[in-house]
Amino acid sequence: MRFCERGYVSRANHVNMKRAVVFVTLVAALAPGCKKGPEPTATPSTTAPAPSARAVNDSAPAAVAERRGAASELLAHPLFWAVEKSGNTTYFLGTMHAGIDAERRLPALVWNKLHDARAFAMEADLDDPAAAAAIQPTASSLRDELGDAYWHKLETAIGAATARAVEHLPPMVPAVALSTRGLPSTPAMDKVLSARAVGEHKPIVFLEPATRQLEILGKWMDVKALRLMLDELPEGERRARAMLDAYVEGDERAIVAISDRERESALRHGYTAAEYEQEMTEMLYDRNASWIDALEKLHAEGGAFVAVGAMHLLGPRSVLELLARKGYQVRRLAP
Repeated sequence: MRFCERGYVSRANHVNMKRAVVFVTLVAALAPGCKKGPEPTATPSTTAPAPSARAVNDSAPAAVAERRGAASELLAHPLFWAVEKSGNTTYFLGTMHAGIDAERRLPALVWNKLHDARAFAMEADLDDPAAAAAIQPTASSLRDELGDAYWHKLETAIGAATARAVEHLPPMVPAVALSTRGLPSTPAMDKVLSARAVGEHKPIVFLEPATRQLEILGKWMDVKALRLMLDELPEGERRARAMLDAYVEGDERAIVAISDRERESALRHGYTAAEYEQEMTEMLYDRNASWIDALEKLHAEGGAFVAVGAMHLLGPRSVLELLARKGYQVRRLAP
């Protein structure tokens, strides 16, 4: 399957959850030649379908992992919070941008809160035409920049034909392609949720320009990062499957721990501690802080339903922690 048809997810080494969790859907939507899947329109069932997948461990083949990740069991512990202040409530859902079939797996509680919400907010407009210029073909050759040995690794990983197709695209495109290896092919959660909100004629709020996302992604998903990913493909796949499992279980601590292990990988591959911290600051922390004013405005106007990448809601300096510091009451919800 061509990488651009899969719907990208967080993954592989320190380019993993923290790097790709927010950006992968955007790159998939804008990459030249990539097909967008049809927008979902069906109303989700409020009754859990019969179980159809078996549990597998981190060494499971990709085909089995795909069956598991696309299973139809409802998520028992979604990453879903209510944030309350001054009589209003805003709901926050942490997403994975692919690997989870939102229509089948999100419980009725989530869909009901989305239905009742006055407005819907997400990170960026995935259809912003201004962002497409960031991943247009260039005169430079990724093959020349990588060198023969790494180019061969890329061909082996994604196929020679796909490698040729991305040779003159920014490194972030094949990097995101690598990030989907071994994970289920599913519609992007963000697109599924926003399509439902649009269908219900809700105001849609974008927390930042798509061009800003791509600018940051292009800076940090460079040739050096792509080489790192190619060097650690098996470990990256194991970590990605573990991340998907942790998301399905709703295990906040496991997700943060898996993400934190990416730092060790980065340092082994020539990144300094200062470089890694700067990357995380630009990828996550600064962006989290920049969203707070818009989120407070939405809350004051009656609340909203907010869907953003899971790492933006977990750990220190997360959106939820920043709101808690400002006096909001934050509580996790269970179906």
